[in-house]
Amino acid sequence: MLKKFGISLVALSFIGLLALYFWPEKSYSAYAVNAEYQKQVDAYFVPEMPPDWTWKTYETADGTRLRWGESGNRNAAKASIIWVPGYTATLDMYGEHFDLLARRGFHLIGLDLRGQGGSQRHRDNFPEKLWVEDFGVYAADIAEWMAELDLPSDRKVLLSGSSFGGHVVTRAAGEYDLSIAGLYLIAPAFKPASAPYSFDEAKRLMSVSRAFGKSENYVFGQKDWEPDGLDFTKGSTCSSYPKRLYLRDVIFTRQPEQRVGGVTNQWGAEFFESSEHINNEAFLSKLDMPVTIISASFDDFVITSENSKACANYIDDCREVLIPETGHCLPQENDAVIGQMMDEFDLLLKRAQR
Repeated sequence: MLKKFGISLVALSFIGLLALYFWPEKSYSAYAVNAEYQKQVDAYFVPEMPPDWTWKTYETADGTRLRWGESGNRNAAKASIIWVPGYTATLDMYGEHFDLLARRGFHLIGLDLRGQGGSQRHRDNFPEKLWVEDFGVYAADIAEWMAELDLPSDRKVLLSGSSFGGHVVTRAAGEYDLSIAGLYLIAPAFKPASAPYSFDEAKRLMSVSRAFGKSENYVFGQKDWEPDGLDFTKGSTCSSYPKRLYLRDVIFTRQPEQRVGGVTNQWGAEFFESSEHINNEAFLSKLDMPVTIISASFDDFVITSENSKACANYIDDCREVLIPETGHCLPQENDAVIGQMMDEFDLLLKRAQR
C-alpha cells in the first residue's frame, strides 16, 4: 500500500511538472470597469501634487527612464525627504502627503521605481508585469539617481520608503554610500508574508517555475490588475479609511498606463532572495543612521515581527512606532494616523541633527 502511494505521488509530481512546462503566458488584456464602478471613480477625490511640484525624468545607466519629481522649496526647506512608493504604487497617490510635509518645511522628492508609476515598463506588450534580472538593480537605481540630485551640501536628507519601497531603500542604504541623515520606513517588507505557504515553500515554487522557463509568468493565482474593492464606502483590512484606501484603484482606472498587476515568478523569486540578503544582523547593522519604522497592528503583506526584531536587535539607532488598529496601507489611513506619521518625520530629523 505504501509503495503504491509513493508511486502515485511521483506520478502526480511528474504531471505537475509537465503542466508547469506547458503553462502558457496569457496575452495582455487590460481590465475594463463597468459603468457603476466608473461612477464611483469619477466622484472620488484624488489630491493634486503641491502647486509648485515639477515632474522630471532620469535615465539610468541601462537606459531605463524613471519618473521623479520635487516640490519647489528646494532652497528654502529645513530638510529634504525622498519618498519611494511600495509595490504597484505611484507617486500620484501622495499629493496630499507631500503637501502636508511641504507645509512643515520639508523639500519633497519622489521617485517611481522602474516598472511602475510613471516610470518605464519592462515589456511594452505586458506593461503590468514587474520584472528585474536582479533585485539589486532597484537599489542601484536609487544610488545612481541620488548622486545626480545636487542638493545643498549642508542639507539633511531623510530617505523614506513604504513596503517594497522600504525594502529597496534599506538595501540602498546598506550597500551604497548615500548622503542621508535618516531612514524612514513604512511597513517595510524586510520579509514578505507568503501565506498559505511558508517563506521557503513560496521561494521554492517560484524558483522551480523559473527553472522551467516561466520567469515572466505570473505566480499561480496572480494576474493583471483588477480593483481591490468594488464598494468605495467600505474599508478593508489594509486601511479602515475609504477616502484614501481606493486612491490606487481610482488612478489605475483614470490612467490605465500606470497599472501594475500581480507578482511574476522572476520578480517574486528575486524579492525573496533579496529578503534573505538584507534581513539579517550582518546587513542591518550597517545602517549607521537613525532609523524609524512605522508598523501596522495588523499586516498581512509583511511579517511585522521581523521588522520589530531588526529594530530591537540589529539596527543601532532605531525607533519602531506601532500604530493601533491599522493595516498595511498606512499612508491611506485616517487623518489621525497621517498626522502621527507626519510628526515622526520631524522626530527623525531631530534625531539626525544630534
